[in-house]
Amino acid sequence: MAKDIYVRPNSGWFSDRAVCYLAAGRPVVTMRTGFTSFCPVGSGLFDYATREEALAAIDAIAADYPRHSAAARALAGEYFAADRVIAEFLTEAGL
Repeated sequence: MAKDIYVRPNSGWFSDRAVCYLAAGRPVVTMRTGFTSFCPVGSGLFDYATREEALAAIDAIAADYPRHSAAARALAGEYFAADRVIAEFLTEAGL
């Protein structure tokens, strides 16, 4: 569950703990906060706004855990790898 301050404004907030789970190959189901503008969902990572969406995501993961586990790890490498994140940060800072 994300705090209301992250959910209501659709700020794009994403938990560092969720990133750790993805990197470990553990699929993540997390509240919708707008992060899908930066990162895809539906394979290894799911967002939800309702109880039904959360349960559907859990069912999807349970139906093919190995695929979602591999997708979670790949997503972490593509979107949250240190070299990518730091390079974008330095570029934005003009360095």
